[in-house]
Amino acid sequence: MSLIAVDLTPVVPGGDNGGAKPLAMELLKGFQSMAKDHRFLILTASWNHDELAVLDSPAMKRLCVIHRKRQTESIVRKEGITKILMRHLMLFAKRFQQNLFQSRSLRDHGVDLLFCPFTAPDFAEPGIPVVSVIHDLQYQEFPHFFTPDEYFHRKSFMQDVARKADAVICVSEYTRQAAVQSLSIPVERSFVIPNCIQFRLKRLDSEEKNALLESLGIAAQPYLFYPANFWPHKNHRMLLTAYGMYLSRHPELPLHLVLTGALTGGQQALKDCVGRMGLASYVHFPGYLSENELSAVWEGCSCLVFPSLFEGFGIPVLEAMNFNKPVLCSNASSLPEVAGNAALYFDPRKPEDILRSMETLFSDLRIRSDLIEKGQERLQSFRSEDMVAQYLASFNLTLQKKPLYKNEISGVFGDLWTGGEFSVAFESGNAGRFIEMVIELPPWTPHSQTVLEMKLESTTHQKWKIIRGEEIVFNIPLSEQGGFLSFGVGQTFSPAKANMGDDHRHLGVRCKRCILSDQDQHQIVIWPPDAPIT
Repeated sequence: MSLIAVDLTPVVPGGDNGGAKPLAMELLKGFQSMAKDHRFLILTASWNHDELAVLDSPAMKRLCVIHRKRQTESIVRKEGITKILMRHLMLFAKRFQQNLFQSRSLRDHGVDLLFCPFTAPDFAEPGIPVVSVIHDLQYQEFPHFFTPDEYFHRKSFMQDVARKADAVICVSEYTRQAAVQSLSIPVERSFVIPNCIQFRLKRLDSEEKNALLESLGIAAQPYLFYPANFWPHKNHRMLLTAYGMYLSRHPELPLHLVLTGALTGGQQALKDCVGRMGLASYVHFPGYLSENELSAVWEGCSCLVFPSLFEGFGIPVLEAMNFNKPVLCSNASSLPEVAGNAALYFDPRKPEDILRSMETLFSDLRIRSDLIEKGQERLQSFRSEDMVAQYLASFNLTLQKKPLYKNEISGVFGDLWTGGEFSVAFESGNAGRFIEMVIELPPWTPHSQTVLEMKLESTTHQKWKIIRGEEIVFNIPLSEQGGFLSFGVGQTFSPAKANMGDDHRHLGVRCKRCILSDQDQHQIVIWPPDAPIT
């Protein structure tokens, strides 16, 4: 029975994870009922550990791997869970991992595979295969929606995924093609597994629905519905332009517009825009909704209008079909792949085209009925049990293959310090290769000496004693096959506990250099990444 670690450290409260969070939760619930040959270790953080207690079961346990709750909460409050936090979500998790990750490795826990539903392979270790989900590559198609710094981090992050993941799961064929072309991920290492309709939203009785709609101030009028966080690619402003044109042409039809979503900063900017357009009494901003409130809004709406410029998938399209609502949909990116023949499409860059789809839908009841019927048929291609089964099959296929070893080092911080454990992976190559390492125990270290133990494929191979203030250089011969070296530091220390500042990491030794060389004196610098070849 395999043990699969699932990285949920990026999960934040509310809707700020977008569609990735409900997808991850749907998968884990499915794993509980369908994964008879696996156990699961849920990696959590101090800000979400309690929230994820709902996942506890005999075959699914939580492990908090990012600690120091007060510090993380203060940063969350400071950032306000803004657009920048969302776009740096993987960087956010990585920053705390570097400072706060516990000393025991996944290998110590017996983990056989690491699954990353939020993409980032932050806890990857040599010898443990990694499966990452790629939701989208928006930064490539719309770089102008990102600051140069955001774009750089997104690009670096995805390159890290391509390098570390043994397999990637893409939520649409559109996303897979982008990943294969831009990240050079081999087709044989990629799977396309569409998201499913998520049954977290229950049907409400008429009395509960009406009461919730009344409390949200949208009970009296027919309305269009667009559930989306207020990010630029969601294209709210073009929708408002088309909606204003519709009201101008059809003043006799009191059609309202409901816009839900998290991220209050973007919402306020859009509210200001609505006020300037004179639409404040028609456009509603109920904010981030509870699941029952969201169900009520779905049941009460006339249709979904989905003008997004870019989607890796587009789960609201399926939610609309599930609630028997017709779909007006952008023809961009993956959306035609999801909606199929069960939507009226428009060019999201042209408000006249969005307007045309509205007028077509509301002018002919037969079109509405036809779209609803086709939506029900379309849903059969996105069943939860099929999605879960495909994910489990991808895990099994990945476990059957040998892990991909790359020339890299893990467990070393940017300032050269290691933790209590670190490892060096190496690709297959010619005979006569060796790893050269330079290790230091600085003169100001609290303890006078430590022991560095090296294991080759889990077997103790060699030990070195390092005296405080000493720097040692050693070579390790390698076989032609790829593999990894594991190192354990006998004694670590926390600078904060030693009254040496506010650094709470548990530090071992400093790894000043790690170079792979062969008999012909060809060298590959593994660490540090920017070190020159001598």
